[in-house]
Amino acid sequence: EERYRETLEDELGWIDIPGSPDFSNVSVRLLDTFVSLNISEVWRSEERFKPGKKGRKPAADLAAQERDLQPEQVIRHAFGHFRLLLIIGDPGSGKTTLVKYYAMCCLTERHPELGFKNRMLPMYLPLRELDPGQTLSQNLARWAGERDLDIPAKTFQEWLRRDNVLVLLDGLDEISDVQERRDACRWIEKAGTGASQARFVVTSRWTGYRKADGIEIDFPHLRADVRDFTPEQQEEFLCKWFHQAWLQQPRDERLPEAEWRRRQEREADKRSQPIIDYLRKSENEGIRKLAEVPMLLQIMAIIWKDREYLPSSRIALYEAALKYLLGYRDEHRKLKPLLSPENSETVLARIALWMQEELKQEEVPRQDMHDRMQPHLQTFKNPPPAQDFCENLRDRAGIIADYGKSEYIFRHKSFREFLAGVQLREEYHEPERLQAIAAHFGDDWWEEPLRFFLNQANEKIFDQFMQALFAAPASRELSQTSQNFLQILVREAPQKQIDALVRVLHDPGQTPVRQRYALDCLKAIGSDAVVVALQDFLDARSGDSAIRARAREILRELRPEAVIAAEVSPLQRLFVDLPPAFTNPLEDGAEYILIPGGEYRFSVSSKIETVPAMYFARYPVTNKRYRRFIAYLAGEAGELQDMLPQPQFAQWLLQFANGIKGFKGYLGTNPAEWAAKLRSRADDEKRFNGDDQPVVSITWFAARAYGFWLSGLEWARQRAGAEPDLQQLAELYRLPREVEWEWAAGGGKRKYPWGNAEPDTNRANYDKQVGATTPVGRYPDGATPEGLMDMAGNVWEWQENLYGKGAYREDARALRGGSWYYSSVNLRCSARLNLNPAVRSQDYGFRVAVPQSGF
Repeated sequence: EERYRETLEDELGWIDIPGSPDFSNVSVRLLDTFVSLNISEVWRSEERFKPGKKGRKPAADLAAQERDLQPEQVIRHAFGHFRLLLIIGDPGSGKTTLVKYYAMCCLTERHPELGFKNRMLPMYLPLRELDPGQTLSQNLARWAGERDLDIPAKTFQEWLRRDNVLVLLDGLDEISDVQERRDACRWIEKAGTGASQARFVVTSRWTGYRKADGIEIDFPHLRADVRDFTPEQQEEFLCKWFHQAWLQQPRDERLPEAEWRRRQEREADKRSQPIIDYLRKSENEGIRKLAEVPMLLQIMAIIWKDREYLPSSRIALYEAALKYLLGYRDEHRKLKPLLSPENSETVLARIALWMQEELKQEEVPRQDMHDRMQPHLQTFKNPPPAQDFCENLRDRAGIIADYGKSEYIFRHKSFREFLAGVQLREEYHEPERLQAIAAHFGDDWWEEPLRFFLNQANEKIFDQFMQALFAAPASRELSQTSQNFLQILVREAPQKQIDALVRVLHDPGQTPVRQRYALDCLKAIGSDAVVVALQDFLDARSGDSAIRARAREILRELRPEAVIAAEVSPLQRLFVDLPPAFTNPLEDGAEYILIPGGEYRFSVSSKIETVPAMYFARYPVTNKRYRRFIAYLAGEAGELQDMLPQPQFAQWLLQFANGIKGFKGYLGTNPAEWAAKLRSRADDEKRFNGDDQPVVSITWFAARAYGFWLSGLEWARQRAGAEPDLQQLAELYRLPREVEWEWAAGGGKRKYPWGNAEPDTNRANYDKQVGATTPVGRYPDGATPEGLMDMAGNVWEWQENLYGKGAYREDARALRGGSWYYSSVNLRCSARLNLNPAVRSQDYGFRVAVPQSGF
């Protein structure tokens, strides 16, 4: 057992920086360099998620769990309730480093920090090496045997019966075949059942763990997501890395050790501060975003250490990193390389695409790699043998690594995916090839290569790809995940031509579904050419009415000044004229839909209630619109400050808040603090912070303040100089009351907003099918007859009223509509939730209503 522990410590105790010119010296001890990651709990049992009932956590605990957790906290939390912790993260986010950290805490007697009373024995297995035909103990014995440890499976089996074992299973996503990944999930479930005393940690990219694909571990567990590095974490890592890199250098024996250490640390600070200052500059925001990925930040540190420069884009960064890794022998050792960096990349790109497209796996038998590589090498003058070239890539460049005893693997999956994208760029010219590339859209195995491919595209390639994609079967019906990915491709493409997308819009043979996807792409582009194209499309007055309505919405958002004046109804006459809809120019053209009044039996009281006609926002409030509110609170948004100075609004809001229990205390009396206090806690998290996604992780107080802000702007616009009645002012724009919301959602007769048909993934975002919120309006099949979107699923919506009888506390506010996380039963128009108005969650958002009571 001690020999096994020593082997684990040797293998897992280092952060290897591949390709450094002084590789062995730059490898740094993990515990000296580890930066405590921010981790967000995503999976929660329903008992812990709903406070206030028997066996459920109190609201204080719920509020605490919504904060980012540290690695030690999340593992304690997980194993306080379950035996399996599932860690999800993006490529290069630090999942493997986190697993190594847990192992090292166990191996260095730091187990109490993880919540373990006894000394723990970690067991490590990369899931790409999994043989599902063997037991857990047999797989562990095989892994140990490959490291010259003769430990029989029977011994591992005996260890697994103990209660001090932590099994670390790394990289579910690195199993490329979807069915094999499903089988691996079943294997993990059996392993967990068999080793009934052990605890398990499993890691995966989020793209490799999708419930919609049947890839889900059906074993009680806690799921937690690794967040990107914050700017503070980036700086902490750089300081630690440079310190350890300099302390790993050979010591100058002429100096006392303490003095030598001080000198090295000063030099490290001197070298790290310029890159920290570089990343802080506003003009380097793009690179700073790349530095949120820990793996890329490590590469940046390597480049800066010896070059003191950084490239300016994602593609340029990978290109520079590869050129650096492939060429450092010539650069630093003055030796003639086996092949130039450019030619080496050419060969590797072809190999990477072969692995991506034909092998469909991460590892390659050595001989197969040599056989495939040699013909490419032969195209260059004085080529090296493939075996020598591979050994050079392994031993000096650190691009590939030994996989077991007879295979190679790219040391970082992202490098293989980047190189595959580079090769796609070289091969796109043939129409059949481009069609084949587009046919891969929607396959998570292809997401990163396609992303790298489009990252390099000029406007012609972009247009041809869009033409091929919208002609391919893959685009007939896209999952929400694929729609999100399409938006990423469009936004990141450096040059864009819209001809193919416009043709889809005008083509009467295209389905409305594809036309909606094309509109979403055009919105993401948002150029002057898009505005002209949308206006031309609307002027043609042809095509599906819902598509024309969507085009009109996008045109309003892109160019509010292009909206016809008649479409904007002054609020004073709103309930005199009763237009079917109006847009609010103070809210970036947000559209409000008329919901006619009527009577119905309210589900909460079972009484007949009368609801007057009122207007509901078509969508929940989005991040883009909510950020405008936060910018205003921060003293920005100059045109709005001119209309209603922030100090005047702050005075009104404090007076209004004074009449609502807890509101003024929550705000505090210093308006300078409000922007930070009311800001979404998810605004830095990629899964939730898209412009068109609904704002989440805000409190009821923040949602109510937003409506009051709209009311103040409206008052200032129409009645400048007058002092308003604040209670009347607060009714202009506000949150809906439950009785109003239920009427708008169900009309007094529908079980769900769309009718009585049971929910499906075409109507709503629910039950973790997507794993996050989706941009508003993605589910037109789930709309109400009047056109309200996302009334079921995506986010719970804060309501104006107190929950009342049955609430777990007297000031609890109601929520309606279900969410992306909750099950289908919560999509009913009658479903409700109650929570402390100061609680925030990635499930909760809001929409705004305009009632007659404000006029």
